[in-house]
Parts: sequence; structure tokens; C-alpha cells
Amino acid sequence: MQHSSHVLELAIFKVKQECVAQMPGLRAGLRETLKTFPGLIEYRAYCPMDDDRVFVDLAVWDSLENAQKAAKAFNDGDPRFSGYMYAIENLTFMSHLVPEMS
Repeated sequence: MQHSSHVLELAIFKVKQECVAQMPGLRAGLRETLKTFPGLIEYRAYCPMDDDRVFVDLAVWDSLENAQKAAKAFNDGDPRFSGYMYAIENLTFMSHLVPEMS
């Protein structure tokens, strides 16, 4: 197994039409919630450039263990994530990745 100084968490998802305009506020809330979990290094949010409703969240964590703790809280329905979870129509991709070591 490769060892790394960080883990990338990548989520690609489609947002419900009625929630698109709320995404900046929902993401601000998500950012604050993620900061309460140990190990968050960085969170970046990406928006579609057209009328598409596909969004991307990218978080960098100090370890897979800490990334999985936050993901588990989200998946288990932690109420701090409820607004964000409601806005998601479907999750296309979500995974944890490490940098390739050369």
C-alpha cells in the first residue's frame, strides 16, 4: 500500500433544479461543518459553467481515517449535512484517492 501525506475526496453529483440557486449558501454551511472534523486540509467547490446541474466537491484530508469519518457522518444522516443532502438529486461519483507515488 502506498503512503501519502494527504487523501483527496472527490464527489460529483447532480443538484435538484429547485436547489441550484441555494448552492452557494449550502456550500458555505458545508465548509463550516467540514471544518469541525479533524484533518480537513482544504475544501473546494466547483460549479457548472452552463445550465447543467452537475457540481463537484473536492476535499483534501490528512488521512483516509479522517476522510472516512466525515463521509460516514454524511452517509449516516448527520443533521449538520441535511440541507446539503436534500439538494442532491443523485451522486454520480464519490471516492477517496491518494497521489500516485513515482
